[in-house]
Amino acid sequence: MAKNHFGKPFDDGTKAKLEIFRNYLIEWLPTFISSNEKTYWENIFIYDFFAGEGKDNEGTLGSPLIILDVLNTYSDLIDKTNVKIKVVLNEMDKNRYGTLSRNVNSYSYNKDKILVEIYNEPFQQLFNKLYPIMIKSTKLPRLMILDQFGIKEITTDIFKKLISFERTDFIFFISSSFVRRFNELPEFKNYLSITKESFEDTKPFQSHEVVFKYYKSMVGTNYKLAPFSIKKGINIYGLIFGANHTLGLEKFLKVAWKINPHTGNANYNIDEEKIIDGQLSFFEEDNTIKKLGLLDSMLRKLLLEQKEDSLYKIYLTTLNFGCLPKHCNEILNKLEKENKIEEVKTKTEKIHNLAPPKDVKVILK
Repeated sequence: MAKNHFGKPFDDGTKAKLEIFRNYLIEWLPTFISSNEKTYWENIFIYDFFAGEGKDNEGTLGSPLIILDVLNTYSDLIDKTNVKIKVVLNEMDKNRYGTLSRNVNSYSYNKDKILVEIYNEPFQQLFNKLYPIMIKSTKLPRLMILDQFGIKEITTDIFKKLISFERTDFIFFISSSFVRRFNELPEFKNYLSITKESFEDTKPFQSHEVVFKYYKSMVGTNYKLAPFSIKKGINIYGLIFGANHTLGLEKFLKVAWKINPHTGNANYNIDEEKIIDGQLSFFEEDNTIKKLGLLDSMLRKLLLEQKEDSLYKIYLTTLNFGCLPKHCNEILNKLEKENKIEEVKTKTEKIHNLAPPKDVKVILK
């Protein structure tokens, strides 16, 4: 862990990361708690494996207390539901573990419905101890926050275990600039197999995009991943989100686009050096290839040239590109007005509702 990380105010990069954690938990939790008489799950689990002390020296909440704070926000619903919530916190450093325990114990929350367990173990030791228990019930709802310092904890083996769960969403943090800088060192290769060639033809501010592609290469076509790059000083860090279901990906992208309404994948202008045809324009906005412009070109090709008529697959292409269903709907509306396609009456913001056999056809004119 970084020294004195909690002995000073959280920097802007950390705050951006915590904002994503908070907002995704707000989006995720209502899916699994309901006041209806029928309860699908008796328990849901939230894990924070690198919990830290719980807050910085100015009282700004860190991830463990953010979890409890969000749960308090839903206290009325939690009181009415039969679901019990288990929060697993871990902090390897003994001194920070002590501070974390005091901060959690002094925080008010519904102890009848929420069970908090606090561990003081190395991450991989604890994860591998809990994994056999988790794998026996892969369908239970789980959210995992893995805010590692550096790169060495979320190894290829750990990553493959994460994606093996059927109903587990995860967000993990990685120091992408360090991957770019040190990937040729022998000790680095013990953790990740990213080569120097992977970073060729990219700029330093695109480091996390390269790291994301490495992890993306390890999942099947049905598994959902999304990146979010974070600039802290001169270094680029990043989050990688993972889920087995399109609903999880939709919710994460919704959070990401709120933070950056231009690209939805960074807390800075990640496309700032992409110049169209190498020609500078007098107007700054013309000097950047807009992500939504690229989506427009991609979907037009998919529909008009490749003749894809599955609305679900068109939405899925949009999500996998890191854009929202509403962006797809805007392009469909334009194509309708251009008289390129028939009116699509079943537009949606929740594409899982269109998964086969509920898919509909897009008809070309």
